[in-house]
Amino acid sequence: MRKGRRFVSLVLSILMLLALVSEPSRAVRMVIFTAANEKLYPLTDETMPFWSNGNVYVPHTALIDNDFNIQFSRNRERGTAALYQLRNGITFDLNAGSAESRSGQMYIAQAVERGDIIFFPLSLVCMFFNLEYSYTRVTYGYLLRIKNESVILSDPVFIDAAGPSMTQRYTQYERTETPAVSEPSVPSQTPPPPAPAERTVYLAFESTDAASSELLLSRLSSGSAAFLFTPQAMLDSGDLLRRLSVHGGNVALRIDASGGAEDALARIREANELFWSAASAKTRLVLLDGASSETILAVAEAGYCPLRFHLDYSENRPGVSRVCSQILAAADRSGGSCSVFLGADAAALDTLSALLSGLSDGNCTPSRLNETVLAAAANSQNV
Repeated sequence: MRKGRRFVSLVLSILMLLALVSEPSRAVRMVIFTAANEKLYPLTDETMPFWSNGNVYVPHTALIDNDFNIQFSRNRERGTAALYQLRNGITFDLNAGSAESRSGQMYIAQAVERGDIIFFPLSLVCMFFNLEYSYTRVTYGYLLRIKNESVILSDPVFIDAAGPSMTQRYTQYERTETPAVSEPSVPSQTPPPPAPAERTVYLAFESTDAASSELLLSRLSSGSAAFLFTPQAMLDSGDLLRRLSVHGGNVALRIDASGGAEDALARIREANELFWSAASAKTRLVLLDGASSETILAVAEAGYCPLRFHLDYSENRPGVSRVCSQILAAADRSGGSCSVFLGADAAALDTLSALLSGLSDGNCTPSRLNETVLAAAANSQNV
């Protein structure tokens, strides 16, 4: 009898020990929190963003009733869903996998219907409504934060301030979830999102100050950017031109082409003579200011490569986060790569490190601009 009691007591002790051990080891389910500027949305399965084919999709509920001034409408009979502002709008055909702007611009873009919620591809939405987003690892999962120019807090400050709210939302979310049936040895866990698609960016700067260009070069991988020189700038940049030639950097000419084809070609030849005198090299890459289509054609027929950029920030450059978002979106729309003119070297110095970091987070690598890239850009310029 005593042996039987001891056996029962041993079994009960083991069961109690297993109960104590199993509770702390219960796997934490990975989730995606959603925020718009400083507004953190409720956490539910119905409205949780998801990744598909390298794109993140967000519910329409995360795009309305906030600082974005975006409205949402849906036509079930036609199978369409629309996002619009006062003078801007885009309509998605849920069946055809396409979208059309009010101006008639067509996009290959799939919106996803899940019950009463419509999920939209965030990269296109950001591009269309001039928004940006960040995707940051936080406790319990990730934070997808959509922002516009009204945003106040930086991501680190917002995450710190919203930490208690995210914990509360996660606790509520766990209480409403029905545990999935699985093998005891295999924890239930949402897999991490897929890595962003690989992208390539071709950066270009105008060399207006040799010292500033030298600093830019020191922060860039060898040959991963192009530098544009006016003839006047070449006169004061002999050492820089020689360094670019030796280390494989790109040199392009910035030419006033408003006087017609013959004048532009003469200026190109003169600039190349200056380049040859300084570095024993010449270039076929030219940016033609004020050129007509006839002048551009004549310059190309003469054997030169006129530059055409997918994005041009030489006159107006928004914040770094927005520039990164626009570059990534442009690369996605043009087959994975895009060319970008960032303007004067001195103006780009303060933000270059942050820009390169943001591009790296988007799996976007700077590379060398060449004539093959220019040909591709010319064929896909309307992105």
